[in-house]
Amino acid sequence: MDSKAPTGTWFDKRELRRLLSLMVPLYIANLMNMGMGVVDTIVAGRAGAEQLAGVAMGCAVTAPIMVSIGSILTIIGPMVSRLRGAGCEGKVGYLLNNAHRLGWLLVVVEMLVLWCAGLVFPYVSDNAEMVRVAQLYLYFLIPAAPASVFMRGLQGNFEGYGQTRPAMLISFVGLLLNIPLNFLFVFGWGCIPALGGAGCGLATTFIHWLMCGVLLALMYALPQHRLHARQMLTWRPVDWALVRKIVGMGLPLGVASLCEMSFFCVVTLVIAPLGALAVSAQQVAINVSALVFMFPLSLSVAVSIRAAYHVGAGNRRGFYAMLGTGAGLMYCVVTLLALGTILFRRDIIALYTEDAAIAELAQFLLVLCALYQYSDCTQCFMAGLLRGLHDTKVITWACMISYWLVGFPLACILIRTDWLLPAMGPAGAWVSFVVALTVAAVLLSLRFNRSRKRVFPPL
Repeated sequence: MDSKAPTGTWFDKRELRRLLSLMVPLYIANLMNMGMGVVDTIVAGRAGAEQLAGVAMGCAVTAPIMVSIGSILTIIGPMVSRLRGAGCEGKVGYLLNNAHRLGWLLVVVEMLVLWCAGLVFPYVSDNAEMVRVAQLYLYFLIPAAPASVFMRGLQGNFEGYGQTRPAMLISFVGLLLNIPLNFLFVFGWGCIPALGGAGCGLATTFIHWLMCGVLLALMYALPQHRLHARQMLTWRPVDWALVRKIVGMGLPLGVASLCEMSFFCVVTLVIAPLGALAVSAQQVAINVSALVFMFPLSLSVAVSIRAAYHVGAGNRRGFYAMLGTGAGLMYCVVTLLALGTILFRRDIIALYTEDAAIAELAQFLLVLCALYQYSDCTQCFMAGLLRGLHDTKVITWACMISYWLVGFPLACILIRTDWLLPAMGPAGAWVSFVVALTVAAVLLSLRFNRSRKRVFPPL
């Protein structure tokens, strides 16, 4: 299409259907992935308090490492989509081949970092059993590194084609098998010894390899992707220029993910000395927030794919229709979720605890949590658009500035001191979250406005 075509409407029913077809399976997949974490917690808890604590400590270290390194390859989806939009679908296999080579390097890095991370547990806790469980849990996860990394690239291929149901399928398979495998390895059966909470790590490794295998099998089974799968696994000289391009756009996403995850984890540690009541109420609010966040996260992936496709096709009208439709959808749904969180906060908290003191504090935190969603969804939406425009470096800087230069110092001040206001406890954390994410949303919005004008100059 002509890039000088008129902008057209800011709402398009066809674009809405495309966004929903991309987003809904991803949303379901993300919820099921969270469900796997819930299953790990429940099963490890049945094995004992120390087993649960060990798994929690191990997960707190492994999750940021595996997610941030794997996030580097999430740029593959927008890259595939742009190639398709530009009519260069024949180059997809070549892109996947080089991404596959890069994946092996990321696997080595991830395995080394995980191994070294296992050495820090004795310095974190004096409880020998907790340390043993955490270390064993982590070491059981190291063999999952190849599957964890390559799964990102395979998902990116399907997402680039606007096909997100495979992600939903593998998440369903993973959740379905997570329950029996956790019980099998945690409590043992027959010749399989009981591994305690650490068995959750071994179950996760099996599930990761199975999910990766299912995605690869789907690529070979579907005629649309079969040639790309063969090209991906073909031995050919590495195109270092293309690899550098993937790293240049993907590495900022990995660093940004690490900045975000570590920020929320560290703020929780700042709250920890305030006692079990504060930590418990904070955990309830964080969990509810994570469930709500699955919506903007899924929409962010959808808009990144559609934005990349329209940019590749030079389709100004389609790009702006997608932008307006996506923003309208996001704010309408987030408003409903925020209102639901406020109106039903007592019922929501009752699902987590019957402790009246925790419930009273958590109710106030959920009000702040609802307000926080607007800033969070805006920065997530803008980050998705920037991924689609292949402008990702700014995402890292925005996260570093907003989370660590603004959010973390503010959290420490509001939670523990009377410098600005009387010490607010956990509520201070949520005020700092709102401020930090608002800063991120503003920075990313300004950058997107600049990038948008660069890709589609004003008429």
